[in-house]
Amino acid sequence: MKISLINTALFLLTLIPVKALADTPQPPAPSEPDGIIGGHEYVDLGLPSGTLWATYNVGASSPYEKGQYFAWGEVEPREDFSWESYKFFKGYDVDPNNGEWAVLENIGTDICGTEYDAVRHQWGNGWRLPNAQERYELCMLCWTNGSSVENGVRGIRLHGPNEHSIFLPICGFGLWYGEPDPFNNTSAAYWTGSEDPEYGYNGRPIEPSNVSKSFAVELYAGFTGSTSPKAYGLNIRAVVNPKEAGIDNVLSDSKTISLSYKDRYIHIMGNCSEGIITFCDLSGRVIFSEPVTEGFCQLPTLSHGIYIVSYIRNGVAITTQKITV
Repeated sequence: MKISLINTALFLLTLIPVKALADTPQPPAPSEPDGIIGGHEYVDLGLPSGTLWATYNVGASSPYEKGQYFAWGEVEPREDFSWESYKFFKGYDVDPNNGEWAVLENIGTDICGTEYDAVRHQWGNGWRLPNAQERYELCMLCWTNGSSVENGVRGIRLHGPNEHSIFLPICGFGLWYGEPDPFNNTSAAYWTGSEDPEYGYNGRPIEPSNVSKSFAVELYAGFTGSTSPKAYGLNIRAVVNPKEAGIDNVLSDSKTISLSYKDRYIHIMGNCSEGIITFCDLSGRVIFSEPVTEGFCQLPTLSHGIYIVSYIRNGVAITTQKITV
């Protein structure tokens, strides 16, 4: 009798449809890039700030590569990092009542978009280091199911409010004095451009601070905010925000002239017997300017992305539009 009941139970279990297991909520599939700016892919995570995040690290060419390592404020990558080799290191200071710290050149508390921004130096076109507010957005508004393996690489896939996502690989918690990183296979750290305040034993501020804000990818903890010594070698995930260049709501300001793009041509519609078409990238740099010929202007080969295009006649900008190439 007992055997009969067991066999009956097993038989009933085999009748449970597979779909019941498949109904468990699953994370969205990895999203494709939403566009390219200055030759680099980005994803729009649907964040309130409008910030667009790169799909891969600076120095990489895919989301699954580590990329290059930078000290905070240095614009060229290195492989060996220490206080003594840090570009802005000036010496050490010791106070029995306040501790010991590195004395550093003051390059500012927010280096995003400045001459000390490695992203701006390496990529241009409006790209820069993320700031503290953008780190906060990722921590508060994005989610992850924890660590995963994609293409044989450990990391996390971070999903935005619109379910678009970026992959952050685990590539070590910072290079330091040429020593093997004990967290190479379990953690990663990425720079922001924002300094983190630091205080000694007696509460007196250390200025400039020896540390800056970063964000960490942990094998078991997922994604968190962190801080790192400025001389450490960390990876960088770049951002661009079209609002900073004043292009977020750029629309035609002329009712008689409008611009359209197709097959490497700008078509000027309206009274356009003469004039000049000027292309600017997101950082405001003029990258192309040519006269209009019979209502058209042929473009050179340009990187895919967002541009600000102006039609100028007699030295006056008749209309300015945001054009996606």
